[in-house]
Amino acid sequence: MNILLALDDSSRAMEQAVRLASQHQAGLTALFVLDAGWSVYIGSDFLLGSTARSKFLEYTRDDEFAQQHATVETFQKMAQAAGVPCVIKTTTAQRVPEAILAELEQGGYDTLVMGHPFRRGLEVMRDATAQVLKSAACDVLFVSREG
Repeated sequence: MNILLALDDSSRAMEQAVRLASQHQAGLTALFVLDAGWSVYIGSDFLLGSTARSKFLEYTRDDEFAQQHATVETFQKMAQAAGVPCVIKTTTAQRVPEAILAELEQGGYDTLVMGHPFRRGLEVMRDATAQVLKSAACDVLFVSREG
């Protein structure tokens, strides 16, 4: 069995993925997708004659890297504490669900675990879970944020 965890700030999804991998002695890969869609989402400020857009994009890039660091660190500690070996991957994409689906196709995973609602970058405003569920060619476990 091979499990992919779509990383966001859901500690419950992380816990479930680690528990599932431990119970089934499965391979566990965690994927963090840096959201590069902000440049398309906010459009252009060429008429403003300012650097507001570029400063906002720098801010979002820095925030993405900070989220990546914190999320990966939390997950690594959780996996290590449970004695579950894992692989951590990071990629950048305009649309986070497309990157998750691409990893599913390439990695030969049996199960995808992700938090619901999924909260990564612009995916806070989009329905990432519905997009993934439509196209995932494996079992999908959505983990609710509430206990």
